[in-house]
Parts: sequence; structure tokens; C-alpha cells
Amino acid sequence: MFAAVEHGPVLCSDSNILCLSWKGRVPKSEKEKPVCRRRYYEEGWLATGNGRGVVGVTFTSSHCKRERYPQRINFNLRGHNSEVVLVRWNEPFQKLATCDADGGIFVWIQYEGRWSVELVNDRGAQVSDFTWSHDGTQALISYRDGFVLVGSVSGQRHWSSEINLESQITCGIWTPDDQQVLFGTADGQVIVMDCHGRMLAHVLLHESDGIVSMSWNYPSFLVEDSSESDTDSDDYSPPQDGPTVYPIPVQNMKPLLTVSFTSGDISLMNNYDDLSPAVIHSGLKDVIIQWCSQGDLLAVAGIERQSLPTDPGCAPLLRNALVQFYNVRGEHIYTLETPAQRPITTICWGHRDSRLFLACGPALYVVRVEHKVANLQLLCQQAIASALREEKDISKLTLPSRLCSYLTTAFIPTIKPPIPDTNNMRDFVSYPTAGNERLHCTMKRTEDNPEVGGPCYTLYLEYLGGLVPILKGRRISKLRPEFVIMDPKTDGKAGTVVVQLLQRRHTVLFIQAHTTCFSEQCNHLMGQDY
Repeated sequence: MFAAVEHGPVLCSDSNILCLSWKGRVPKSEKEKPVCRRRYYEEGWLATGNGRGVVGVTFTSSHCKRERYPQRINFNLRGHNSEVVLVRWNEPFQKLATCDADGGIFVWIQYEGRWSVELVNDRGAQVSDFTWSHDGTQALISYRDGFVLVGSVSGQRHWSSEINLESQITCGIWTPDDQQVLFGTADGQVIVMDCHGRMLAHVLLHESDGIVSMSWNYPSFLVEDSSESDTDSDDYSPPQDGPTVYPIPVQNMKPLLTVSFTSGDISLMNNYDDLSPAVIHSGLKDVIIQWCSQGDLLAVAGIERQSLPTDPGCAPLLRNALVQFYNVRGEHIYTLETPAQRPITTICWGHRDSRLFLACGPALYVVRVEHKVANLQLLCQQAIASALREEKDISKLTLPSRLCSYLTTAFIPTIKPPIPDTNNMRDFVSYPTAGNERLHCTMKRTEDNPEVGGPCYTLYLEYLGGLVPILKGRRISKLRPEFVIMDPKTDGKAGTVVVQLLQRRHTVLFIQAHTTCFSEQCNHLMGQDY
């Protein structure tokens, strides 16, 4: 296999990204057509939760067709009063569940291009895990104080139980058949209950090592009728009854229960009572694991701890964050060294396992993954792209046009829209985007400066649940919404333009240029939707 971090500027939010979740998207142009998995997973939505309590829903794509972008490609969902620690897509019902550090749980739903809160649950205790069942009809909520709950997707409580433990519950998952639920604890125990809340087993996996997470090498969501033979063909049609979802077929193998411990070790078990599991000694610190949806590749992210120095007074040194890949037998396949210098907080697979998203503090990295043996053309593409600084440098190479086009694909970002370059901010605000995407912004009042004659405002671009400042200005009229906007190239020292904001269904910027040097560029912003 082969894996490489996507080329281009580092994607950053304005606060730490704490959780990720991805789901596929059906393009509007193909909703009435038979849908195959390949087209379904070419596009999707990446949900992020950050330390400011904002949930970001950002469009992603693994193809190069700009005309297929949705009209709006980023949403910032606000409502939580503390940092968002969990985000979970319900792909069959197209809903999004988010949990904050205070125990608040929101279930979001999109209708006619707008996101709204459908359900709210606030028990006042910290949530340790939230998991949807494989058919999407039920939700399993586990709290750190031992309280567990199973409810329907519409918000009805099916059953709840109080588990009396000396330690905290750290995670909870469904079995692949949704007939049992498993809970992991901080003292290395696994608690097994059936789908009706009856206690079945209490197993100690490790006496001195706490459980961090548990998962199966099994698709997150399935359709009830899995009799379709080949959903990759254009003759495939989704089931007529129930929610629409197009899963990746499960391999003909028994699912493995994967348990991650605080020491960095990982156990691959046939079941919770497996007496001889395969053990992976990752040698990493702050380990985070996740199986790909096809169940054949396990991603293990963490920071490698170097061997202890000869001087006992020196602490072990930490290196760059690593991502290790293992197969179902626990055999090491590949190791990717990331640019991150701090622990990776969360990881998430996407786009039919061709992308792996990594969050490290406020930064987000996209890893392109090739499951098969990489061909020579791909290796050459990545080597040349790594040597080039920007995509525009490709034109300087003496290569045939066909190879230049192939090399350009290495620079096409998966996450849309790309963050604006601070060195080209004037071009960004003056010219329409290449795909004419709708860029939604937030305007905030920043300060009152009597010297400039009015309050000052900053226009922020909504991006990955955060805000990116792009323009500064001040209001010059109390009767009409007119502003003086500073030229981003000169940082307000010269060249200002007057902007009138007309409130319609969406805010539209109309530019009245008052400077000759900036007027031509501003005219390109006429009618651009923010």
C-alpha cells in the first residue's frame, strides 16, 4: 500500500479540532438515477467539533469536477455551550449527532439547505461515547458515571441502566448484528448487555491497563436487505423501503473486536471472551485507532516514544506523529510520518477508504491512501509534487500535457473550499471562485475607534467550524448599511472602497469603487454571494 499527506497549505481552524466524522453524499443530478457506491463516495460531508463549541460541516470530494459542487460548501452549526467532543453521522437517516463536554447532545437534520436541531438531550453528566446502530434506527449513549441509554432515532427511550462500577465507562459499541452492546471501562473490563438491557457478561481483559476505545472491522451502516450482488454496477437500485444508504459490502470473514489500551497495545479478538487474541504492540503514545469501512486496514495514529536515554534524569523525547497501518492478522503494512509535532486528537476514514482525515490541534491533514501496491506513475507523481512548492510550478516543467494534467491532480484539495492564502487576499476577495461556490461569512463588530469616525467590523469566512478573517472595515452611515473596507493588500493604509450591504435571502456584496487602482478588481466581486 501507499499513503501520503495531501499537498497544499495546511488546513487550520481557529480552535482545536476535537472530533471528526464523515459521510457520503448523493449528487442532486444523480438522485433519480441508479446509484453505485463508487459515485456515492466520491463526494461527502466532513463534520468537525472544536473547542469553541461549534460544529463544522464541510464539503469534500475526491474527484476534479467543479460543476458538481453543491451551492453551499460549509456550515457552522452553533448551539453548544462548551467544547464539542463527539460528532457522529447517521448515514441511513442523514442526521448528525453532536455531544459537548457538559453532556449536551444535539441531533441535527438538514432541510431545504438549512440545518436545525431536531432533538436535545442534556442529562448534566459527561458523555463517554455515542454510537448509532448499524441500521441507524437506534442510538447507544454511555456516560462516564455508569449510566447507559438506548433510544430510537426519533428520540424515544427504549431502555436505560445504571452500571455500578469503581471506574468510569470509556466507550460503548454495538455488536455487528445489533443484538448486544459492549462497554469498556478505565480498569480494563468489558461489560456485555443484550439489546433489551439485560446483563450478560463481565470480562476482565487487562488488570493494569485501561480500555480507551473498542471497534469492529465492520461497516458502520448496513441496509437490511443485502441480497444485491454487485452494487458497483449501474443496474443497482437502492431499496424501496426505509432509509437510503449504499454501503460497502462486508467481506466473508468473521468481524474482529478491536480493543485499544492506554499503554498503546491493541488486541484483535474474535469475541469479547477470546482467550488468545492477536496483540499489536504499536509503541506509540496517545493511540487512536479506526478500521476502514472495508474492514481490511486498521489505522493506528499516535506519537512514537523514543527509547529511554542513558541519563535517567532526561525524559524520553517525542517525535513527529505517526500513522501505522495493519491488516486483519495484526501484521504491520505501512508507516506514514506526518508533519504534526503534537498528538493527533482524532482520525476518520472517508471517500471509500481513499482518504484518511487527521486532526492535530487546530490543524487538519488529509492523507491519500492507496490500498494496493502503488504503481510507478503514482510514486513519481508524489515525488515530483513534493519537490514543487505550488501547483503553478508545474507549468515550468518540460513534460507532455497529459503528464502535467496527471501531476495537477496531486494538488487538487479534498476539502472545499481551500483556505485563502494571506499573500493573495486581494485576489481572493476580488475574483469569483473557480466553481462559483457560495462563500458564507460572518461579520463581527471588533472595536469602536473615534478617530476613524465609527465602529469597526471584521468579515470572517466560515471554515471548518471556525472563522478566517478576510476583510476589515468601518461603517460610515447610520441610515444605510454602507461601509469603508480596507484594501487587504495595503492593510488599510491606502485604497478603500465603499460597500453597500443589501439584505436579501442571502447577503450580497455590491461594490462602489472610490479608488481607481482597486476598482477593476472590485468589479469582479459584483453580485458574488457571501
